[in-house]
Amino acid sequence: MNEQDHELIERYLAGDMDPDTRTAFESRLEKEPELLHTLQTWRDVEETLRHSLAPDAQRDGLKKTLHQLRPVITKQAPKVVRFNKSLIAIASLAAAVALILFLGPWDEDLYQQYGVREMVSPAERGTHADTLLAEAAHQFNHHHYEKAIVTLDKVLQQQPDNAYARYYRGLSYLENKQTAQARADLESIYNGESVFKYEGAFYVALSYLKEKNEEKCREWLGKIPEDAENYAKARELMEKLGK
Repeated sequence: MNEQDHELIERYLAGDMDPDTRTAFESRLEKEPELLHTLQTWRDVEETLRHSLAPDAQRDGLKKTLHQLRPVITKQAPKVVRFNKSLIAIASLAAAVALILFLGPWDEDLYQQYGVREMVSPAERGTHADTLLAEAAHQFNHHHYEKAIVTLDKVLQQQPDNAYARYYRGLSYLENKQTAQARADLESIYNGESVFKYEGAFYVALSYLKEKNEEKCREWLGKIPEDAENYAKARELMEKLGK
């Protein structure tokens, strides 16, 4: 990892790339595990900051510090002296974060705890739809939610009753901050009889949690029966909301 790569990551996360540069960078992400890992690390850090710290001067100051230390945290130092300095910088940053979280406002980010992690690739049967679903899974798991939506649209054009594709398109919409579209798909899943029925209800609840609407979140969690596989998870979230 060099300084230019760190700058490219920062521009990518900020949405400050022209289409050709973005395409070239995403092509590198598919071929360079270290680059992808660094990108995901900093996306997670920024997402945690965005959700967990109040939008005030403390958060802005911490984000500025994180950007300044990005090369220090993500690259391996060639010398022992530099490595020690890196450890000191990281330790200082950790202390600053701890102090901010102790003194500043903090809301537990429940959405991040319970949000979807990955799209499971379907069993390949050699059909065109299966190829598209595998492509969508790759896009989803690399956080390319807009592309996953487009690919899943193609599957649903061919197979409108494909609950798997509709369920994951709903989750793609949800992760892409399109909550209304997400609920349309996920409520359709809940109203059907697929194996995703109660997962659909759970993620409708999370869509309301994402909008800070705890009343509607509880309402949808309440639709999950005791014999559902995700009942314990729903009850756990309900109890946390009640705190």
